[in-house]
Amino acid sequence: MKKWVLLSTIIMLCANPTFASCDFANFCPPHKYGLSTKTGQAVSQKFGVTRLSELIAQASIKDNLKKTTGQNFDVVVKSFSFQDFIHGRFKSILISGKNINLEGAYLTSLELKTLCDFNYVQVNRKTIRFKENMIMAFSTEISDADLVKTMKSNGYLDKLNCVNVEGCGITFFKLSGADVQIKNNKLFFTVRVTSQLLLAKPLDIEMATDLKVEDGRIVFTKVDLGSLSTGVDLSKVAYQLNAMNPLTFSLDVLENKDTKMCIKSVNIVGDKITVKGNIFIPKNSKLIN
Repeated sequence: MKKWVLLSTIIMLCANPTFASCDFANFCPPHKYGLSTKTGQAVSQKFGVTRLSELIAQASIKDNLKKTTGQNFDVVVKSFSFQDFIHGRFKSILISGKNINLEGAYLTSLELKTLCDFNYVQVNRKTIRFKENMIMAFSTEISDADLVKTMKSNGYLDKLNCVNVEGCGITFFKLSGADVQIKNNKLFFTVRVTSQLLLAKPLDIEMATDLKVEDGRIVFTKVDLGSLSTGVDLSKVAYQLNAMNPLTFSLDVLENKDTKMCIKSVNIVGDKITVKGNIFIPKNSKLIN
């Protein structure tokens, strides 16, 4: 009975927002504008200044990414011409990195690339303003070793413990990451529950689950809670338990208040999970430069 009360309380206190559509490419700029003439682009290409603009952009973006994330990324920029580059108009960006730690979220690899064939940003000393919508596709690979490190990071544990219930200076129960494994095309996930009032010793809630994409988010499906599952509506439990999903925390680093992320696919192969999706950065959004 105590186990079921604890699990019910966890479920009620957790929440996970969703976004509906991944078809962000419909929001690409309808046409290119303000570009240099075809002759100007040809001359820029011939004399190597287009390539020079690409190298300058790549070095600048790599440097900014290093400063803001502490991680090393490879960057490839394709420009229309040097003149267009000066005005912030370009064809595409490809960003990739391996063995990444982004604010406590560990990824084996990450790749982001623009999907629109015309991109327009305004850069000054302090900010980057997106003059048009920017749509980026992303692909990331996450191993069970990555998930273990993510679960042990302060960021994940802080998020997990947002479901603490405290009163009169006493913590009624507390959640902490215990273990995660990827095997046999399933995610095996353990959450440890401690309680000063309800439990004599910590309780490990163990679950085995498949993964699927629902409304643009990764959700648990076919959840097996072992002995805890008796009398539990697993369809409702699976939905709410995603607030504790370490994959959700891992991918949240790709999204903020000005951007929207939508998952298109998730697949488990061996001890790794591959996730693909799109990111929408709306027109007039700003980033600190």
